[in-house]
Amino acid sequence: MNIALVLEGDLQGGGGYQQQLSTIIELKKNNKYNVVAFVFSEDNKKVLESFGITAVYVANNIFDRIFRAINRMEWFYAFSLKFKFKTLFERKLDESDIDLVYFLSPSFLSLDLLTHNFIFTNWDLSHRDTPEFPEVNHYREFERRQDLYTKSLTKAVAVLVDSPLGKQNVTRRYGVDEARVYVAPFAPSVNSEAGTQVDIKAKYAIPEEYIYYPAQLWSHKNHVYIIDAISLLKNEGIRLTAIFSGSNKGNLNHILSYAQSKGVSELIKYIGFAPNEEIYSLYKNSLAMVMPSFFGPTNIPPLEAFAIGVPVVYSDIDGLRDQVADAALLCDLKNTQNLADHLKGLLASDELRQSLIKKGSRRLEELREVTVINILENILEDYAIKLKTWKK
Repeated sequence: MNIALVLEGDLQGGGGYQQQLSTIIELKKNNKYNVVAFVFSEDNKKVLESFGITAVYVANNIFDRIFRAINRMEWFYAFSLKFKFKTLFERKLDESDIDLVYFLSPSFLSLDLLTHNFIFTNWDLSHRDTPEFPEVNHYREFERRQDLYTKSLTKAVAVLVDSPLGKQNVTRRYGVDEARVYVAPFAPSVNSEAGTQVDIKAKYAIPEEYIYYPAQLWSHKNHVYIIDAISLLKNEGIRLTAIFSGSNKGNLNHILSYAQSKGVSELIKYIGFAPNEEIYSLYKNSLAMVMPSFFGPTNIPPLEAFAIGVPVVYSDIDGLRDQVADAALLCDLKNTQNLADHLKGLLASDELRQSLIKKGSRRLEELREVTVINILENILEDYAIKLKTWKK
């Protein structure tokens, strides 16, 4: 069986991109199926080649984008049926004799397929959980996501979600059959493996301890919660730096001006998108990885912290608390003092830090008991039986 692995986004796309990359690497190690990677940028082709993986490059030209937009309109369905029009991407799938497409991210390309079945990956339904955030609401983003999930989730051969809560949300909100929804927990990125040692404090001129938050600068990532806690600590005579890394998604100016208004600008270090060679050290040398995100149901940074051996401080909300179980300190996002108290505890007790590190390691092993490889085997075995009724 020939399976297309579709990689979208870019290296600065954060955990979602790293998750796609990790999945491709793992699947290429498995020789049971013939997998072919498809990319839409020369940069992604180079990234895969750096791991020894060849990929089919699909050009993203203006004419094809216009055709894709028309092709998704209901009034055009009759023309598709009569003239068999296909997008450039689907013609590339035909050339590689692809039997099944595996979208490694929530892809709008799934809306274009006319003769190919697909597996759909759903990371979250945060536009339904918390629709007030600009990044899932403004400029019709809510409507775009609704259109994607309404059409693609129910059409997919299988849907992969990150957690039991993710499965519950997909089946309840979009009427997808439970039997077609599979829980495949996130895995740490390839950057969580031991790498080059970098003196982070020296490079970024940090004289005191620091906490680390790797996250794109979206409003839902809740950087201001950390700033409030740093301010509370400073008022008590405790100086603790926070390093923020990630691409600016429009919220950087607000975050920096907020830090200035709280009088802690010198304790907030925004380093932009962190180079791969620094990721391991940024985690390893920190007091803790702190992630007060409003979005879930799960996230990748806690898993990376578990893998590297760093305490985790995390949001105490549905899904997220289940992801880490007892292996993290949980924060009430309505109470900044709660985070400040957790940080004081970590500063005062190495025993607490070591206990969390051990629990994190155990929790990661539990989550690794189920892998995307195991899940795909079940999906593909069932699909192969049906495929042979219309294809050799």
